[in-house]
Amino acid sequence: MALVSPAPLETAHQLDRMGTTHIETLVQEHRAYIHRLCLSILNDTDEAEDITQETFVAALLALNQFRGDAHIRTWLSAIAINLCRDTLRKRKTRQTLHTVLKNLHLLNPSPQPEDTYLQNETHAQLWHAVNALDEKHRLPVILHYAHNLPATEIAQILGLSEGTVYSRLHYARKQLLGGLKTRPVLGPKKPAGGLP
Repeated sequence: MALVSPAPLETAHQLDRMGTTHIETLVQEHRAYIHRLCLSILNDTDEAEDITQETFVAALLALNQFRGDAHIRTWLSAIAINLCRDTLRKRKTRQTLHTVLKNLHLLNPSPQPEDTYLQNETHAQLWHAVNALDEKHRLPVILHYAHNLPATEIAQILGLSEGTVYSRLHYARKQLLGGLKTRPVLGPKKPAGGLP
């Protein structure tokens, strides 16, 4: 006999009415996503695990404050991001996004060693440039490009207007393009003598 899991929870009000079993469902449904989100911001597995747990504790303690205007995942993401910001302020260091991308399995290995090297160098340069952005521009970039969130959800998570999210993404792209243009372009070396 197969076990049927409860339908996904959309609002905290549903959760509040349903009890402990559905609190466990909430954690099971969103834990992996919240952990990846925390890991991508903190770049530390242990801290990400701690903040993931703190996110669900904070959410359960503030359950009566959830208005139901957004999907519960958006609300949990906002809590997690705020806790991550606090952690970053305390430790006063920046993350290395190249490592985060490896942890998220976003780097696809190439069959040729030379291609792998070039791809890794290109990604390293890109994410080094992203890492150099200030927090208000870096977070929308991470949420949009590493987590594939739409601008509307990013706006809800960060408490911004959708237009502000688009503006920050646009500004970040301009900054990234400018930063990457000043770096040397990597490619296969040409043999001496100018012949291909």
